[in-house]
Amino acid sequence: MFSAPFVTGITVLVLAAMSLAFARRAPAGMKLPMQWGLNRRPTWSAPRGIALSFTPLLAAFSLMPFSLASLWVEPDERLEFRLVLAFVGLAYIAVHALHLYLLSRWLRSQGGG
Repeated sequence: MFSAPFVTGITVLVLAAMSLAFARRAPAGMKLPMQWGLNRRPTWSAPRGIALSFTPLLAAFSLMPFSLASLWVEPDERLEFRLVLAFVGLAYIAVHALHLYLLSRWLRSQGGG
């Protein structure tokens, strides 16, 4: 069975790969929306590098302590610990996919991508 640090590492790698794939579509130096209002317009933006690295870094810094803590969990509770980490990792991936989808729609509306 996979260890908790392995699950965390795979999650962060998937998020980084998603960001790198999207980075090819967004011009360098472009500011990308980070949040949209109820009127469907961006409320604030960040430089491309920050916008695309935010979620992978957030996942790495928030999951790693729990991942390392799993090394001290009782053996009979490790499976549950890994399942919770996997679920949270999948949630990060889903939210990042939604953000990238919204970014691609926004890029198309701007005449790019």
